[in-house]
Amino acid sequence: MGSRSLNPALGVALTLLLAPAAARAGSPDNLSPQNRLAIVRALASEYATARQPMPASKNVREALQVSHDGQVNSEKLRQDLAKRGAAVYSGEIIQITGIDFKPRFILLEINGGGRKGRKWWQRIQIEGGVGGMGGPTIERTPTGQPPPPPGPEPERTQNGSWVLLSFPDGIPDLTAEQVKQLLASVLDFTTRTAAVPWIETIPEEFRDAIKEKRVVVGMNREMVLAAKGRPERKVRETRQGQQYEDWLYGQSPYVLFVTFLGDQVVEVKDFH
Repeated sequence: MGSRSLNPALGVALTLLLAPAAARAGSPDNLSPQNRLAIVRALASEYATARQPMPASKNVREALQVSHDGQVNSEKLRQDLAKRGAAVYSGEIIQITGIDFKPRFILLEINGGGRKGRKWWQRIQIEGGVGGMGGPTIERTPTGQPPPPPGPEPERTQNGSWVLLSFPDGIPDLTAEQVKQLLASVLDFTTRTAAVPWIETIPEEFRDAIKEKRVVVGMNREMVLAAKGRPERKVRETRQGQQYEDWLYGQSPYVLFVTFLGDQVVEVKDFH
């Protein structure tokens, strides 16, 4: 896809140098070079809190999609999470590590886009806040690396994620603040503290089940993935006009059936 981790200063320089070439290659002229530069300055290497789980992605077709009016493609997101699992859970702190402008979309690389190496929290280089605005101070270990976030971390895939902000008629002349507003359903740029781990944001009954690797009625898909990981098999069927989906864990004769109606677990059966 061509996304790369951006040093803010380098990103600014590259934007100035590449803007004329990008225009010649067919980039929409209605996004002014000044606003393009401002978007890079405001978002490159910025931290935010995920308001949606983000699917593991390897290419642009698998990115979490946000429309030109700020709406998430919820059905595609649900299918992608069920198919590939989550790379980011809601409530987690993420970092935008790359920005790519195309004729009809802006593509944001999240937490390195799945590149191998240290985890995202090992790349944080801030002390006493982000951009001078206040915030967390990262404690350093004797080796010079920050410790992992507190509390248990849900099981997840090793792939990264991307967010695609699409514009069917070309990117309009947006300001950086307008881009943040369009991304508000996915990313919260006002909350930058990782003091509360993801698992502490869910009801206690589900929190205990996840810690014990159990699935209970009322969980959503994100919680089930955190508790049990991806299923070995999935079976969909329509009953009385409603579509159900069974997630199967284990091999016969020891099989766990988790039945979803929409995004919620409505039945759990353990055969052994």
